[in-house]
Amino acid sequence: MIIVRSPLRVSFFGGGTDHPAWFERGEPGAVLSTTIDKYVYVQLRRLPAVFDFNYRIAWGMLEEVASINEIKHPVVRCVLKQFASEDAGYEVIYNADLPSKTGLGSSSAFTVSLLHAYFGNLGRLCSKPFLAREAIRVEQQLLLETVGCQDQIAAAYGGLNRIDFAANGEHRVKPLHINAGRRAELEGGLMMFFTGFTRSADAIEKKKVARFDDRTEELRNLYAMVDEGEQILFDTRRSMHEFGELLHQAWTIKRRLDDSVSNDMIDQYYQTARQAGAIGGKLLGAGGGGFLLMYVPQDRQADVKAALSDLTHVPLRMEQNGTAVVLFNPDLDTNYLMARARVS
Repeated sequence: MIIVRSPLRVSFFGGGTDHPAWFERGEPGAVLSTTIDKYVYVQLRRLPAVFDFNYRIAWGMLEEVASINEIKHPVVRCVLKQFASEDAGYEVIYNADLPSKTGLGSSSAFTVSLLHAYFGNLGRLCSKPFLAREAIRVEQQLLLETVGCQDQIAAAYGGLNRIDFAANGEHRVKPLHINAGRRAELEGGLMMFFTGFTRSADAIEKKKVARFDDRTEELRNLYAMVDEGEQILFDTRRSMHEFGELLHQAWTIKRRLDDSVSNDMIDQYYQTARQAGAIGGKLLGAGGGGFLLMYVPQDRQADVKAALSDLTHVPLRMEQNGTAVVLFNPDLDTNYLMARARVS
């Protein structure tokens, strides 16, 4: 049995420019994001041939089926169909620290975790670039989902990064090693609130992608904010309040990508937070629901929390490790594989 965890992420700037429909036309694409200390967990094991089913999949429902084609979970069905033979039964159990479909990249974190667990269970040690690329391939080419490329890369690599996307589909991850004080100031200013409802990212992304030709200026501005956000983080002469102000500017632009990005309720929560002392923020992910991220000076955080008292405040910290094996117990050399998994 193997258990893998992969982190969720918050994206600060550049969302939308990570989509193939944008960067494959030769436009520059990049995002600035960080993974957080909230995870998706996948437990996988070979299922003994003593049951009257061959696959047990536990997620929002419990599936016990005889063949891979009968599996309802699309990612599990796709990954096993792509890589596993029909004579090898598996049990896959999903758990997560936060709800899915809330703008934190949980779907891609699951895909990365499942790939990591599957290959790890076979004793195959996969690099983070491989896991990121395979997760992108599974979601975009095999499942034909309208998704970008940042979530899979963030879940695989972990950390505070600038991620650039080339027209040929290649990506480059640049870890942002800001000093400890700057990192603490950024981390300490982030507040995350659950709006209480979820949404289909694929449906919203399809609407945004369909309007890319009409939103070229907005997407180029969102890309430019990746450069500006990076400069703010590294220039200790600049106030971190500027980072919050840039988040606000990015949110006003993102709202123009499509009407489905926000709604009256989200706009009211956002404005309430700003009136209570938040400098800026955004709705995470594709939009339409999920988590609201705000940058708030620490002396105003109690006011913002009180103003948004009907929302659930979820404290967060930034994490640096990316996808990782947390339990491995096969007939193989456990110490060797665990040591290699930590450095792959």
